[in-house]
Amino acid sequence: MPFDCAPSIDAPNPLTVGKGDLRNLVGASPIGAVRTRPIPSWHISRHLGCRAEVMAVLARARALLSDEQRWCQGSFARGWFDVPVPPRSALARRYCALGAIMRAGRELGAPTEAACKALERQTVISVADWNDHRLRIHAEVISAFDAAIAQLDRETR
Repeated sequence: MPFDCAPSIDAPNPLTVGKGDLRNLVGASPIGAVRTRPIPSWHISRHLGCRAEVMAVLARARALLSDEQRWCQGSFARGWFDVPVPPRSALARRYCALGAIMRAGRELGAPTEAACKALERQTVISVADWNDHRLRIHAEVISAFDAAIAQLDRETR
């Protein structure tokens, strides 16, 4: 847009395919409707890695967040004066759910992807978005960690 705020881009033209436009193609999929299927247990076990390791990471992350003063939103970790810092930093004092998992994985020397996936199964949406929701409270975060650990424990048996 030029300095005088005059529009410099023409109005968009509709895309056309042959004789009709693209709007006629919506719903004309030759494949049909997509059906959802449950994830097989062999797929979950193969991609979640060692369950004991995942449970250890989740338990350590939960311990990092056990006190409400140690939980934060809006960044992975925060230091003194609520300044955002990396979760691996020695200055980190408060963590979001994902930052606590990152810190726990680093402390235990374990991968964190499977722990994030296990927690995400409880939150249904991405852990970062779920943690940072403006109405989220600390008790819900702890409950999600407890549910993820309990679910992994049930699947181990």
